[in-house]
Amino acid sequence: MVRKRSALARKGELIRRRVHGDAHVDRGYREADDFMRMFHDVTDEFCWGTVWSRPALSRKLRAMLSLAMTAAQSQTGAVKMHVKTCVRAGWTKREIGEILLHAYVYAGVYASLSGFLAAKEAFKELAAERKVRKPQRNGRRT
Repeated sequence: MVRKRSALARKGELIRRRVHGDAHVDRGYREADDFMRMFHDVTDEFCWGTVWSRPALSRKLRAMLSLAMTAAQSQTGAVKMHVKTCVRAGWTKREIGEILLHAYVYAGVYASLSGFLAAKEAFKELAAERKVRKPQRNGRRT
C-alpha cells in the first residue's frame, strides 16, 4: 500500500531527518504499523513541517528548547534523544549541563536530576557510536 502524504508532511520528514538523523527516523517508520503511522504523519506535518520549519528560531535554539522542555517534564527517553539532537546541533556537553541546571531552577530538582541521568546515558551512547564508526589502523571499521 502506497502512503499518500501531504507536501507539508514530506517537508517535515526532511527536517526531522536533519535534526534526529536517518537512523532514528527510519527506525520509527520501520517499527510503525498502520495505527502508529497516523501519529508519524501528523507529527511530521505539524511538529516538523509547520513548527520546526518556521524561520524565526534556529534549529540549534529549537533543539535547546526541546531539551529544556522535556527535562522539565522528566521525560527521560525524550531527554536522551534531545541531548543527541543538541550535540548534532552544535551544543557542547558543558552547555547541555547548563541547560539542565536551568531546568533545575525552573522545573525542580528531580526534573533536573532525571535530565542529568538521561544525558549521562546519551553521552555514553554517543561515545559508543563514535567508537564503532572509528576505523582501525588496518582500514577496517570496528
